[in-house]
Amino acid sequence: MSSLIRQLSSLPTRAADSQTPAGMSPLDDLPALIAQTNIHFQALVERTLAELQLDKLLRPGMAPVLFALYEQDGCIIKDLAVRTRRSAAALNSLLGRLAKSGVVTLRACPQDGRAVRVRLTAKGRKIEPRVRELHRRVQAAVEHGLGAGEAALVSTMLRRVVAGLQQNETLQN
Repeated sequence: MSSLIRQLSSLPTRAADSQTPAGMSPLDDLPALIAQTNIHFQALVERTLAELQLDKLLRPGMAPVLFALYEQDGCIIKDLAVRTRRSAAALNSLLGRLAKSGVVTLRACPQDGRAVRVRLTAKGRKIEPRVRELHRRVQAAVEHGLGAGEAALVSTMLRRVVAGLQQNETLQN
């Protein structure tokens, strides 16, 4: 058993009148842990954005879109949605904010008038080193205290959780 699993299984759980089927309090079960993780992760990203003086341009969740554009600038929104594993609707809102901050431009695609092409601006390219530093700091904080194997195991499990949530969302729509 890895040290991460030993550490997690030794954490105390709260007693509650209403227990989940697995016998764990809803205050300590997987959905609660995911919610707590999200709260702390968002705070970490916001704090790091401020430290790197990116907080006036970017919000949490924008860096993956920029990384996709750093790899392949000039994508249409549909392709960018696939590459970043986001819905086009969610991406449209985020891209609107990036365009408003001057990091990207959004233009109708000449080949397909229905599609919108996303391009980095000079400002978007200029901040790339700081966006990469943001990622490095956040990754270091997230993986703090985990060995390489443990970080890989957590990543694998989270991919499965995300896939399950996406499948559930697809079934609901």
